[in-house]
Amino acid sequence: MSIKEYHENGKTLFEVYVHVKSSSDPLLRVQRRKRNIQSMREAAKEEIRMTKDSLMELGALEEKGNTWERIIELWYYDQIQNGSDRYANKFTIEDYHKMLRRYTADWFKRRPQELTRGDGKRVLENLYVLGKSKSYIMKIKNTINVVFQWAIDNRQVKDLLFSPMQGMKIDKKEEKFPEILNLTEIRTLLFEAKRRSHEWYPVWAMALLTGMRSGELYALEWNDIDFENKLVRVKQSFSKRTNEIKSTKAGYWRNVPISVELNNLIVELKSFTGHDRWVLPRLRDWERGEQAKPLRAFLKDIGLPSVKFHTLRACFATQLLASGVETSKVMKIGGWKDLKTMQIYMRLAGVDERGATENLRFLPSDEAVMGKVAQLFSM
Repeated sequence: MSIKEYHENGKTLFEVYVHVKSSSDPLLRVQRRKRNIQSMREAAKEEIRMTKDSLMELGALEEKGNTWERIIELWYYDQIQNGSDRYANKFTIEDYHKMLRRYTADWFKRRPQELTRGDGKRVLENLYVLGKSKSYIMKIKNTINVVFQWAIDNRQVKDLLFSPMQGMKIDKKEEKFPEILNLTEIRTLLFEAKRRSHEWYPVWAMALLTGMRSGELYALEWNDIDFENKLVRVKQSFSKRTNEIKSTKAGYWRNVPISVELNNLIVELKSFTGHDRWVLPRLRDWERGEQAKPLRAFLKDIGLPSVKFHTLRACFATQLLASGVETSKVMKIGGWKDLKTMQIYMRLAGVDERGATENLRFLPSDEAVMGKVAQLFSM
């Protein structure tokens, strides 16, 4: 609150400014301003009146409660300021924030306590229409639940005990077969890429032989190659979003054993990039974060299925599992934390199913068939 004196057209006038904030919601405030007041005494009276009116307006707003849009903003700024174990970094929080604003925009002007399960159901139905995957829809549902629970725990809403999404089931959608390259296709990709001296050959080969993510490959330095112990130290990753080198996605460093083929590739690379800091060449599409573009184009050109760059990591895991490497060891080498992801690769490799049908004996043997034929001719 303040009273300011100013001069206009040779007269001394006063301005009153009142600004009151909610103690429970820092974003909720009421501001009022009045000019052209003739005297300080009148200005003092006006300040009292405006303060009273502003407090009454603020109380009415607090009593009415926050809108869903304000709840989203309050939650978002709380995560940014105070941090959260649920989100790895502020960019992930921003992704969730944008997702909420995009798919729950119809709720913005409404109070959370006014929202029903029917409103939640309509959000899910819209996502089905947009063709979103089950996992993506589940992510949105869970995030809405998290924000509602945060609002309840922090007393940002009144007369609300649970989210309208709580307990709501996600309809099962037909599972799509994941994109993957089999062993023959992997060999064909690398053979043709090397034969044609494709600039991306060393990157694709390194990805398939190490299971490293694109950002990890981009940030790989010669200091990370331990020739003596035959290990690649995966210690950091490049983030296109922040344009900086940071820790790996899992948050810890790991080792990838150098196989004979990987050793040959590294030795070959040494002659080209050994004088540089980075192991792999700096490619324009890679710098732009468009590493999938040249891969899809080349696969199409040689008649192979189109896959994204990250699929090369899946190919690495699938082939290791198919060759009999223990699941825990594959997860350790590749830096996988989520067993669900690894279970998909296990299904692709047929690890659990291999050999299960070997004891089935249904078809007649050749000897039995030949004996029956001979019996027919002797009649």
